[in-house]
Parts: sequence; structure tokens; C-alpha cells
Amino acid sequence: MKIALTGVTSFRNRGVEALTATILAEYRRRLPGAQFVVMDRSPEYDAFRLKAPDVRFRYDETARPLYVSRLRRLLLKGSALFKPLGRDYQAALEEIRSADAVIATGGDIFGSEYGHRSLLSHLAPLQAARKAGKPFFLHAHSIGPFKNEQDKAAFVETARDAAFITVRERKSYEYVLQELGFPKEKTALCADPAFLLKPTPAPWRAYFQIPQDAPLVALTPSQAVCNWMGSDYDKHLETWSVVVETILKEFKARILFVPHVQEISPYNDDRVLATALLRRFQYDPRLQIAGGDFAAADFKGMIKQCDMAISERMHAAIAGLSTAVPTLAVGYSVKAEGILADLLDAERARRSALIRLDEFLEPATARRRVRELWADRAMIRRELADRIAPVRALAVKAFDIVAGLLKRER
Repeated sequence: MKIALTGVTSFRNRGVEALTATILAEYRRRLPGAQFVVMDRSPEYDAFRLKAPDVRFRYDETARPLYVSRLRRLLLKGSALFKPLGRDYQAALEEIRSADAVIATGGDIFGSEYGHRSLLSHLAPLQAARKAGKPFFLHAHSIGPFKNEQDKAAFVETARDAAFITVRERKSYEYVLQELGFPKEKTALCADPAFLLKPTPAPWRAYFQIPQDAPLVALTPSQAVCNWMGSDYDKHLETWSVVVETILKEFKARILFVPHVQEISPYNDDRVLATALLRRFQYDPRLQIAGGDFAAADFKGMIKQCDMAISERMHAAIAGLSTAVPTLAVGYSVKAEGILADLLDAERARRSALIRLDEFLEPATARRRVRELWADRAMIRRELADRIAPVRALAVKAFDIVAGLLKRER
């Protein structure tokens, strides 16, 4: 059996790596002998990061027509009859045509936050699968709510033909059923696969020369969030400075910056913002950056050994929550609110574990919420430890559903 995995942008985003690595591992267990091709936007880097005999990485050319001139689009279309006009494009389509199934990952790629063309680019391989008569599945997504009819119509037109859709939080589940009108028998509420990612069990505190008895807080500022949401970058930096100051002065804690996204673009490389904060605090030795080429599992292992975490990156927040680390997630879309509400309950999430980006950008509010989380951290740790097992079971459920359907079709 050959499975094509889509929605993979780059393992430079460790959230993407957490999703992809877990999905491959879990389907490998359920579908012995399966071969996987990852339709990827950074195949050289990702293939270097994840080496396995049953996995190949190929650049995802299926969305190429969205990013070229009208003439080039005509040539790509003509390559169906004469391949030299678009050899790589046709090779990518052939990967889809020759697959037994296509599984779309990506977490929050089916929404409006990243723009209409981004949405279309992630629908393109699914449209190719549909045209080739191949079953395709949406695996553990946050979906919508779409901000305009154009995005909504584009998604529904493609996704209505999915063999099955699993969503990773209840808000998306209700939206897909009630607002988009998808059939309940082909839709299931599950959980994010990253809840199943195993943290690397290394002596991280010793590596960063942090004493075992020293309080430690993991911070994951997002370099890209202001760009995506049109927020004030300087105000964002000021809020994070207030957070750092509070942790150092009031909690007497050390800080470990966890740059969960390290893209080539400086506008989406979290090391840039973390380094700016180091400079602002004159390279205080109590602040450190985990700036090496660490894997998602490594970062999860680091966060697990912290007393608290504050994160603008959802999968860094999941790394904390899934290891019972009191975590404050800075949310800008349905994904944070939905995932946290399913884990803790809506009221508890709003009170303790979630702060909206617009609230976070008010330094006094951010300081107050950080103080409250620190004060309640022991109780929140106990709550998370009690509640994580059902969420992991929901994450497993998604794999069981899709693997069961694929086995039935063999």
C-alpha cells in the first residue's frame, strides 16, 4: 500500500515535524508494509531530518499553477499531453495517481488565517486525488471558521468528497457539522497527533547548566504572529519584555527560549525574536536559547522539564500540556481555544491556560495572567495529569478510523 501525505510545509516548523513524524509512526504500526511519500515544500531538509526506508519526500508541485504566470499555467496544463512542458509538475501528480490513499495533515491549514492562496494550495493535492479517483482523508484538523464565503466555498467544494474527516477539537467538529453541513457518519472528533509524540528523555537541564532545583520557564515567542495578524511588532516585543522581567524578578526563575519555528525567512524565525529579547536584557545568563537544530521531540523533552510554559506556537503549547506542564497559550485562531477547551473545559481554559493575542499585547494583562498561572501551577499540573489520557485516546482514534477504512478497501 502506498500512502501520500500532504499538507507538509517544512520541518523547520517543529509543529509540522511533530505532526508528520507521529502520523508516519502511527500508520506504520497499523498498516504493516505500507510505503509513504510525503508531498513536501522543503523535501531536502525534511528528508535529512527523518530518514526511514519506507518514506520518500517529494516537492509538492501540485499547487504550482497558483504561483506562476498565466502562460506558465497554460504550459503546465499542456504537460498532461506533453510532459516536458511540466515534468516536475506531472511527476508530483503521478505520486498522487499511484497512491492508494492520500492523507492531509497540517493542523490549521484549512482556515482563513494564512490567506486564500494558501488555502487553495493545500486543497490542490486533494483535488488531484479526487480527479484520479483516489480516496483522501483529512487527519486531525482545525477547520475554519472561514472569514469569507470565498474560502468557505473553496474548502467545501473539495472536502465534501473526502472519504473521512477527523478534526482535533470540538469547536471545529461542531462547525463542520452545523455550519458546513458535512455528514456526521463521515466526520469524527479526535485530537492532535502531537499529543502522542514521545519527548526525548535527555538531561536537558544539565545540558543548559540549569540546576535541578532552579525554577525554569519555557518561552516560545512567535516571530511571525504579528505578520499574520497585522499586530504591532514593537508592542509585541514590549509585552514579551514585561513577561521576561516578571519571571526573572518575581519568580526568581530561569528562562529557556524554545524557537519552535526556524524558517529561512527572518519574518518567521523565532530565534530572531528570542535573540532580540536576549539583547534587551543584556545577555543575562539566566536567559538561554535552545537554538540548535533540535527536533520536535527534543523540544518537547526540554519543555517537560520546565515548571511553566508560555507559548505563541500551538505545538509548543501542546508539548507542555501533554506533559502536564502548566502552559499559557497565546491564541489567535480557533485552534488554541478549541484544543484547550477540550483538554481542560472552556471556562478553565479561558481562566488559566489561554490568552487571546489582543489581550496579550496589553502588558498589564499579560503580566497578570502570567502571575496567575504561576500561582496556580501546582493545581493545574495535577489537572493536566488527570485529563491527558482521554485526549491521547482521541488522538489514537483518528488513526484507528482511517486505518480501518483503508484495510477494508484492500
